[in-house]
Amino acid sequence: MNKEHKFHIEPRDLVFMRDARPMGASDAGLGGNWPRPDQIWNAFINTFHAKWQNQQDWEGHQHRYKPGIDNNGDSSFRFGALKSIGPFPVDEIKKKIYFPCPLDLSSDDDGMLFPMKLTCASGSNMPNPLRYAFSSSRLGKNEAPQWISSDDYSEYLKGNPFKPEKYELYDVERNIGIGIDPTTNSTIDGKLYQAEYLRLRHSTRMAVQVSCCLKGGIDVFREIAKEKNLPFVLGGQQGVALLNSPSHSFSLPFSCFPPSLSSPVFVRWILLSPAVYPEIQAHPGGWLPNWVDCGNGSVMLPRKGLPKKEGESRGEWRERIEKAEKFSARLVAARIGKPMAFSGWDLQTGPKPTQLAVPAGSCYVFECADLEEARDLSNALSWNGGDGDMVMNRRSTVFGEKGFGLGVCSILKYNECIVN
Repeated sequence: MNKEHKFHIEPRDLVFMRDARPMGASDAGLGGNWPRPDQIWNAFINTFHAKWQNQQDWEGHQHRYKPGIDNNGDSSFRFGALKSIGPFPVDEIKKKIYFPCPLDLSSDDDGMLFPMKLTCASGSNMPNPLRYAFSSSRLGKNEAPQWISSDDYSEYLKGNPFKPEKYELYDVERNIGIGIDPTTNSTIDGKLYQAEYLRLRHSTRMAVQVSCCLKGGIDVFREIAKEKNLPFVLGGQQGVALLNSPSHSFSLPFSCFPPSLSSPVFVRWILLSPAVYPEIQAHPGGWLPNWVDCGNGSVMLPRKGLPKKEGESRGEWRERIEKAEKFSARLVAARIGKPMAFSGWDLQTGPKPTQLAVPAGSCYVFECADLEEARDLSNALSWNGGDGDMVMNRRSTVFGEKGFGLGVCSILKYNECIVN
């Protein structure tokens, strides 16, 4: 079993975290973004390779290059067991962790946040298989914050209105730069650009949870944890950060369920991290999870967990999943934020293709037959599988190991959430 470790990342200066949009003189560079989960994963894997440039004796031969699997003949599968979640902002003084604000909240003029209502969407142009639309339950000019504290998130999962606490976690700064000719390494006359940078407040840290256990029980992070103030390169301009053990523990939000409820039951699944759903054959992907039928909205996941058995091939495991009992639950509503565009760079192949992700805070609502099915669905979707604090479910079709697709569930009461 993977041993999960928690760290606080403390940047020593500005952090430059670009998205996939191009930079220009009239564009601020859009580099003042909170780091994405894949950027943290890449930073860790690069740290491993920088610290152990050559194959180590404790890695074992099973992690060496396997011909025919990778197009790069000098490649290896070193540290391929790395998994990460985060980063989430943490205030070291207040000892609080913050999560992306859910998008199904509306604010009044006093700054109170209220859960949105569901309204019947029959006769509208909403895409299949949606049947309900979200509508604001309060009217006001205030916007919801980007982050809310774990205490406020608990109130949200219970369906209670709340007034989010005020905080200052980081600032966005803009700097002017001069273009450089890559062939001569000299400045280009008249070529200017401006870029955004992220500067964390003095008490703000980036909380991450990671694991990397190799075959034979080797825990890579046990070796990393021995280092004090280990330099950690983060961001597009090779900014240096420190990787420290947290002064206090943190946990992701837990699903919230009432002891009893009349049928039908509506389960709300909220994304704590982005998720990517590519187009696969007839399934359009995009905002719609690949494990939801694009025709009738049915959930195509097995109702009970089916872990892979020892010695079982992947094909046999998938065949068992296909034959397993499925949910009768249907996707009936969704509130999705603006797609998050991102890409990257590979040293061997060059630029990576641009991806579009469903942003964190987006939510999906499923109609279940009864409370028992609702609990089973919550266990299948929630990050911890419904029990404990180990990360069990990463419901993104790709990049799950990089922390995409983490979510938490709660119940929407039919007589309180539906507006006819």
